[in-house]
Amino acid sequence: MMKLFHHLRARPLLSCCVVLVALAEVSLWWRACAWYPELPARIPMHFNASGTPDGWANKGLAWFLLPLLSLGMLALLGGIAVWMGSLVRNAPALVNVPRKQTFLRLSAAGRMEVVAPTRVFLAWILVLVLSLFLYILEGSGRVAVKQEEALPSWPVFVFLGLVFSTLPFYMMATVRTVDRVARDEGVQG
Repeated sequence: MMKLFHHLRARPLLSCCVVLVALAEVSLWWRACAWYPELPARIPMHFNASGTPDGWANKGLAWFLLPLLSLGMLALLGGIAVWMGSLVRNAPALVNVPRKQTFLRLSAAGRMEVVAPTRVFLAWILVLVLSLFLYILEGSGRVAVKQEEALPSWPVFVFLGLVFSTLPFYMMATVRTVDRVARDEGVQG
């Protein structure tokens, strides 16, 4: 556990993303629980492209599917980020990174530095997905209690744009990190 806190303290961007993930997860559950007593017996569960509900479910457990799915995503992406450390130390050939041949010649500590951008990227993706889930849950609640007639779909495209626009920065950060660590360790590219 201390190793994790040290790692987060050394990586402020990762720490920020972890805090945002925690806030988004808590907010998602808080809003799901806050909406639940106000919901009618049938709730919208699917929306068409124009944001109009076209699929319905009984209130019960169905209302908590997004928060439950968010826990699954948190476990999956968090697990990958943790497991990646083990792979880097014990089976680095299984890690897919740019300039892989250079990566494989780095020390274990150097390889851990190279995968740091991947961990930040996974945390950022989780922030975006949980934020999208929160938007969908909040909008579904508003539509269910007739505060709104539809759930606007444009924010979904904003979230997707943020995911895809982040990819080039992640790739550049990884390549720069491979080059920097290789230079620091005297490894020829």
